[in-house]
Amino acid sequence: MKKTKNHIPRMLGRLFLFVCLLIALQAEALPDTLRLSFFKEYRTLFEKAVVTTTPLREKREILPQPFAEQFTDWQLLSSQTGTYADRIHWLHFWIHNDTDTAQTIYVNVTSANQIVVFHVLNNGQLSTFKSGYMTPSSQWALREDDRYIPLLIAKKTTVDILAQISNQAGILPFWTGAQSPKPSLRLQVEKEAFYLKKTLNEYRRNMPEFQYRSWIQGALALTVLFVGLLYLQYRQRIYVYYWGYIVCGFLFSLLKTRAYTPLGQSLGEWPLFKSHLMESLLWWGIGAYLLFMTELLNLAKTHPLMQRWFRRLALLLAGYGFVYILLMLLTNDGGFSQFSFWGGRFIALPIYIITLVWMSRSVQSPMVPYVIWANCMLGLFGVLAWLRAGEVILKGVKLPANVDDLLTLSFAVVTEIIVLSLALAHRYRLLEKEKTESQLAYYEELQHKSFYEKRMAETEMLALRSQMNPHFLFNSLNSLEYLILSNDEHKATGYLAKFSKLLRMILNHSREESILLEEELTALRYYLDIEATRLGEGFTYSIEVGETVDTQHLIIPPLLLQPFVENAIWHGLMPSDKPTKNVQIRVRLADEHRVEFEIEDNGIGRKKSAEMRSRSSVKRKSYGMDITQQRIALFNRNYPNQLSIEISDLQRGKETGTLVRIVYNLLDESTIDT
Repeated sequence: MKKTKNHIPRMLGRLFLFVCLLIALQAEALPDTLRLSFFKEYRTLFEKAVVTTTPLREKREILPQPFAEQFTDWQLLSSQTGTYADRIHWLHFWIHNDTDTAQTIYVNVTSANQIVVFHVLNNGQLSTFKSGYMTPSSQWALREDDRYIPLLIAKKTTVDILAQISNQAGILPFWTGAQSPKPSLRLQVEKEAFYLKKTLNEYRRNMPEFQYRSWIQGALALTVLFVGLLYLQYRQRIYVYYWGYIVCGFLFSLLKTRAYTPLGQSLGEWPLFKSHLMESLLWWGIGAYLLFMTELLNLAKTHPLMQRWFRRLALLLAGYGFVYILLMLLTNDGGFSQFSFWGGRFIALPIYIITLVWMSRSVQSPMVPYVIWANCMLGLFGVLAWLRAGEVILKGVKLPANVDDLLTLSFAVVTEIIVLSLALAHRYRLLEKEKTESQLAYYEELQHKSFYEKRMAETEMLALRSQMNPHFLFNSLNSLEYLILSNDEHKATGYLAKFSKLLRMILNHSREESILLEEELTALRYYLDIEATRLGEGFTYSIEVGETVDTQHLIIPPLLLQPFVENAIWHGLMPSDKPTKNVQIRVRLADEHRVEFEIEDNGIGRKKSAEMRSRSSVKRKSYGMDITQQRIALFNRNYPNQLSIEISDLQRGKETGTLVRIVYNLLDESTIDT
């Protein structure tokens, strides 16, 4: 009996312990409750959370009351639970801090989720935390990372959590209806020590890649600036296209910047734009690259058919890039994004290879080898970067100096730019050489042309002056004949003496391209004295020279004034019945760059002279004036000093006459460039 009595208390004690253990196990087995003391480093939410879904575009207000009552159709979350791109997934679970200290835990929402919102109910207080790569960086629960949501839980406290996981809804409904990308429900709760250790290792692992990426971005930024300055200097289209290509590569590299950097934080403010702009930049960059090729290879001359093909393809790619970014901003349709990513590359790659082969065989240009090498470099490093990102090669392998972190698309662009820069330098040398040779040839041609033009002009001027001599001789001999027939031997002798001096001066002047003004005025006085002898006492003349005119240094074309004076006498004064016939020659300096010659007569004027010639049976053509007009036109064409002539009729009451004003524009210290 004593044994029985002692056995009963022991049995009851064991039963009590067994019941407590069952209660504890049952508490751990209950879904939606996660006790912090039951895992050391991390724990997924499978078998500990329930899940339900609602339409993506349905708006629902979350109230500060038990979350389980706000939804229906809850199901236990497991690793086989499916997700949908066009729905919102709601996860409900509890976290119980059964330790004696406050705990900060970090929920890893994975890098695949676009929008994650945690609604946390703690002692009746509702708090909201956001994360996901489509959430603006200023709204992240953890400033340095869009993949984590930190939760501070007091000791012996249970928090009620409702997680909202979905894609970013676009302005327009989904067009393709493809279930991509699918949200991930593999959320992982991590202890603070584990999170810090993992983050530190991740930063260490990413540091070489961050340094290489910064170097690449700096190289691209300097290239953008340099090529932009080249365009401002030379204004050539090739630099515009090259600049556009480098800018696309530079912006592409910026969009790849890590979220924990200041630049990544800034770019994260526009997540939708940041996520989809890279695809458009890819196609825009290829379009600019094709236009750059048309200029680099000079396809307009070497291969017009390929030039048209490149231009149309560039226009098509540019248009597609704009359509893509616009459509994705409006819809955020992952199905179309996947189709563009894979379909575009599968279509572009064969065209790319065929075009390179066509170019290498058809285009005759010293730039072709550079283009082939540049594309080989881009293709090689681009494929290696793709294989490394897909963990096909170098998985878990670190090369010396972490050069494996260089295998990115941005580095592939940099290697290609280096080769293309060498191509531009070679092209510049060829153009400079061609330009120098062309300038030398042009200079030699100009020398020959200038020599022959000058010789031709001199021949023409000589011919015109040669025509002036017989014309003047004819008029002078007529005057001498008149005096001889008039039996005026004294006047005829004086006339003949002056005529011989004048003839000698004219013969000397006919061999010169220019003479001094003093020599021209001396010859003009001889001529006027001869005409005064022939016309009698009724004829007078005057030559007035301004005090500021230096007749001993001012150079003018020979026989500049004599034809106009002769024309005034023969066509203005001789037909006149006025008792006094007068010619005035005035020379004055209008300013430091102009000399004015005026020849004024009181004859019948041009209008009446023309009427008399039209009625006369003897048509006497003024060859001297025609020749003079030709000489002036030829002089203005071949010399910097310019001559302009203005002839006007004078009418002062009953007095008539003609005024000839010759303006001589001086250059190079009043000399003619001979």
